[in-house]
Order: sequence, then structure tokens, then C-alpha cells
Amino acid sequence: SPFGLDSTVTAGIVSAKQRETGSDSAFLQTDVAVNPGNSGGPLIDTRGEVVGINSQILSPVGSYIGISFAIPIDEAMRIVDQLRASGRVVRGYLGIQPTDVPRELAEEYGLAVGKGRARGAFVRQVVRGAPGEKAGIQPGDVVLAVDGKAVEGAVELRRTLGGFKPG
Repeated sequence: SPFGLDSTVTAGIVSAKQRETGSDSAFLQTDVAVNPGNSGGPLIDTRGEVVGINSQILSPVGSYIGISFAIPIDEAMRIVDQLRASGRVVRGYLGIQPTDVPRELAEEYGLAVGKGRARGAFVRQVVRGAPGEKAGIQPGDVVLAVDGKAVEGAVELRRTLGGFKPG
């Protein structure tokens, strides 16, 4: 019920998949008018299938100006499954603050993969007493893989870690 209006439907176009917003998951970017009251509603394709959950906007003024984001339905269903099973969402946590590997370090340590990109995630900070510190991770370390899977950057590291259950 955006602006208190019942029974509304929005229409739009998905303009990007896997849009990075710094969140723990990638989003569908749309031009759907998401305003206070209609976030949480379904994003439906032309076949009537739910492909996402409208969740947020990108706006310097706090209201819709043309860009909105939806949680992809596969991510939403993973969350639903966790809520049904345990009543809460559980994500892995190391207590580190990763960033993409700085270009200078990437070149120096042979981590550059071209066009200003590097593999791995640079550890900027480690939370005192957190699992990462207990495991021996230190600021300045570069995480190249988790559980045998290569890490391409900070966002991928956060998402990979979040997919694990604590312990």
C-alpha cells in the first residue's frame, strides 16, 4: 500500500542482474517504482512468475527516482527455508573487514588479473576476539580461497562466508 493506496501493482524492466550494492547478496536492478509501503512486494515476470522481492531504492532524496532493487527469488527462498527451519537467519561470521586487494599490492604479489582487478580479498581489520582473530587472520593478510573455492574480491568473500553456518 504505497502512500496508503490499496491494491496497487507496479510494472518495470529488469535492467541488471547481480547488481552489487555492498550488501550480503547481489540484487536485481529494476526501474520499478518502489516507495514506502510497497517494498516487500513481488517482482513478477511476464509469465506471472515471482522472480524477486522488491526491497529498496537508490535515492539521494529518499523517494523513488528511477532505480530500485529486488532480492532474487532464489536468495529469498534460501532465507525462507532458514526461517522455517529455525526461526532465524544464520550467517557465517569471521569478524574481518575485507576490501578488494589494492592495485599496488596485486601487482607486487602477482595477484593482478587485468583491467585493474585482482584476485583475493585484502583484510583491512580484524575484530578483537572474533573467530578470524582466533584463527590467526591478521590485518594485511590476503584471502585467496575459502573451503577450496577461489575468492575474487571482498564482496565474494563476504557472501561466501555468510553462506556457512557458524562453527
